[in-house]
Amino acid sequence: MGPEFRSEVESSSQYGHVRFYEPADRASFLSLYESVWGRPKSADWFDWRFESNPYREGVQMVVAEHEGELVGAEPLLPFRLRAGPKTLDAYQPVDWIVHPDHRRRGLFTRMTERLLSAYTDADLLFNFPTDALRPGLEKFDWRTVGEVPMSYRVHDPRHLHTGATGGDSRLVNAALSVGATVTRWGTRVSDRINRPSSDVTVERYETVPVEILVELYASAVPRRLHVTRDEQFLRWRFANPNWETTTYVASRDGRPVASIVTARERLDGFTCTHLLDVQPMVTSELPEQVFATLLSAVVSDHRDVDLLKAPANVHPSLFRRFLFFEDTMFPLSRVTMTSTQVVRPLALDSAEDAVRENGTSHGDRSGDPWRIGGLDLTDPDSWHLTLADVDIE
Repeated sequence: MGPEFRSEVESSSQYGHVRFYEPADRASFLSLYESVWGRPKSADWFDWRFESNPYREGVQMVVAEHEGELVGAEPLLPFRLRAGPKTLDAYQPVDWIVHPDHRRRGLFTRMTERLLSAYTDADLLFNFPTDALRPGLEKFDWRTVGEVPMSYRVHDPRHLHTGATGGDSRLVNAALSVGATVTRWGTRVSDRINRPSSDVTVERYETVPVEILVELYASAVPRRLHVTRDEQFLRWRFANPNWETTTYVASRDGRPVASIVTARERLDGFTCTHLLDVQPMVTSELPEQVFATLLSAVVSDHRDVDLLKAPANVHPSLFRRFLFFEDTMFPLSRVTMTSTQVVRPLALDSAEDAVRENGTSHGDRSGDPWRIGGLDLTDPDSWHLTLADVDIE
């Protein structure tokens, strides 16, 4: 039974009203988003992020209103996961907000209860909450998987500090010192040393070459849990109207062998290039020199941005050669915020019932919903995630 058929009755003694999203809520959600996060978002962004998702129709969102004003929201992004040959449906909670004037009144609890009771048409939830949100999720049985490290190439270090240092100016100055050194001479030396391979050509695409990326993904599908790179995902995920997207494809003997999807974005007064996606995902199948040529082209085209951000699980030694530093390493570990992944099966109490009733695979047949396809959902080694899979706006 879908959310539209569920009761909307609320106790008159409760603060506010919790219900499902309606199309007329879009402008109110955008206003609430800007008031909480301090970043304006357009209607085009909302339509891309929530309306255009290829795996579900409509917007999956629970909202809270008080005296006719939207004061809270809990949206979901539908995703399709894969582990080897096994395909799973998932939701990623994103942009969960309650207006500061309406917190500590039970709205978060009631929205989350409504969401968990309504959106049961998937196997699991996985997301990357803030430190402030994570304790609330743990009360609803989310479990921590672990940190999802990223790596940064710093061109202008003034934009590294995110408030994670707790105001320790010495740590900020240390990071600035390291970044300034890299900016002055390190990147130039690195780029001269890392020369491209003469037998590899790199082609740039202003639109995502979906067919090429699908073939590269299929050439080495990870056995770990990951977001499926099917045509629907590729056409939707990289269409963010706030991104200037370029896809780099490396070829050998006229045959595509690797790719990187990049997105340039202006954020809070600085420019950042995200290395969103790398194919093939199993990089052990790709000679390092091929990928070095591809990375060299990306770096060369983005010298004018302040930061480049990439997943830390792709050829880490090669990225370090190009002066990408992991955010788990000092001093970046003290001046950046590392994303933490959490997970929750959607059928904690009825995994076996779901298998018997409709043939879906909500958990293993052993009855343990925390294991899917023989993989422990809470084990970081069970997952392979990139920037395209982490919640970036």
